[in-house]
Amino acid sequence: MSATFATPTSVRRPTARRASTHPAVRLTRRGQIVLVSFALLLMLGVGVALGTGSAATDDPAPSGATETVRVAAGDTLWEIAAERAGGSDVQGVIDEIRSLNAMSTGSLQAGQLLLVPAS
Repeated sequence: MSATFATPTSVRRPTARRASTHPAVRLTRRGQIVLVSFALLLMLGVGVALGTGSAATDDPAPSGATETVRVAAGDTLWEIAAERAGGSDVQGVIDEIRSLNAMSTGSLQAGQLLLVPAS
């Protein structure tokens, strides 16, 4: 019988783990909620700051006094303008009413409030 011997050429010795110079950051559940809430509020604040612009237009403000009229059932823009025109150009008054109320069409609904030129 023959015997075989193995001799280790290098011996590994366990080394101690080095302490990290940058410890891992661990957030609790509450910390995570606070961090996410802060980020969402920050984004909301930026959105509001950037989203609120002037609603002003380049169109000059109409001159003259105005009154508010509530549209009754069956009223038309022509009838309302004719009451305000007082013998002058009804179409001009219609154009002014549409301009005052930013109307793209002449359709009205009962109960709608309209700015009209004062008579």
